[in-house]
Amino acid sequence: MIYCLINPSSRSRKGVRIWKKIEKDLKKECIAYQTIISKSKDDVTNAAKRLTRDSEEKTVIIIGGDGTLNSFLNGMERTDGICIGYLPVGSGNDFARGMGITANYREELELILHDRQKRHIYYGEVSYKSGRNQRFFVSSGIGYDAKVCYKVDHSPTKKILNFFQLGKLIYLVLGVLYLIKAKTFTADLFVDDELVLEGDKFLFTSFHVLPYEGGGFKFCPDQHPEDNRLHICAVQGIPRWKLPFIIPQALMGTHVNRKGVHIYCCDHATIQTGSPQYVHTDGETDHKYDGITVSISEEKITFLN
Repeated sequence: MIYCLINPSSRSRKGVRIWKKIEKDLKKECIAYQTIISKSKDDVTNAAKRLTRDSEEKTVIIIGGDGTLNSFLNGMERTDGICIGYLPVGSGNDFARGMGITANYREELELILHDRQKRHIYYGEVSYKSGRNQRFFVSSGIGYDAKVCYKVDHSPTKKILNFFQLGKLIYLVLGVLYLIKAKTFTADLFVDDELVLEGDKFLFTSFHVLPYEGGGFKFCPDQHPEDNRLHICAVQGIPRWKLPFIIPQALMGTHVNRKGVHIYCCDHATIQTGSPQYVHTDGETDHKYDGITVSISEEKITFLN
């Protein structure tokens, strides 16, 4: 039995259109499957809990965006015996980009169903002072990048661009807009318990399991899926007039040698900020926080791609 979890609202209901084609292929090959349609993030999280509550081995095909994948990860009660196939239909698709998963859904489905080569990857975890924890597959960030994610998630323009298959442009458009009026903050950054950066003029700090975020910005170009270390990109002390030149360089990953861009590799990190800042996990934001601790998992998630 294969479980197919679909987010019908992904990319202006592109998820539904893709699912209808895939369902025909499953029926044609006489493959037993069960459909799970999600109407919200909570639906996805609850479905993950149900599917991973027992000890039965399962294959789950997820059709959605980075947010759908993140909600499933945060609902998993166990990781062993669970194989995930992923078909990306989101706006940013940073997970697919980092994993080398293409937009050719039939080709990817063939790999999931028949090739079944397994990739075992780590995930990241954010811990808050309240004791709350959140997992992420791609990246987490605090500051400017998280604010852009928040604005993207609440922008009606995203739906319009998704309709024309231009969804990832929303990150670039709003990224430039909020870069112009971005406010820096004071922070202390600890990497493996050592203070490496402190003071004011922090723009953002992002923590990566995969190299991309924000619809294709390659903030940590040396990160790869099977790496068991956390990669960090911290931006501090860059004059405002230089930012419009440096941020576009991040699309190619050539920003890393610029003054004010700091790259680290570690097991865990903590950032304490002088004022509450937006925090995102795989582009999902909810509140502002004045500090987080980020680490890499010890266990791995199995993907069929």
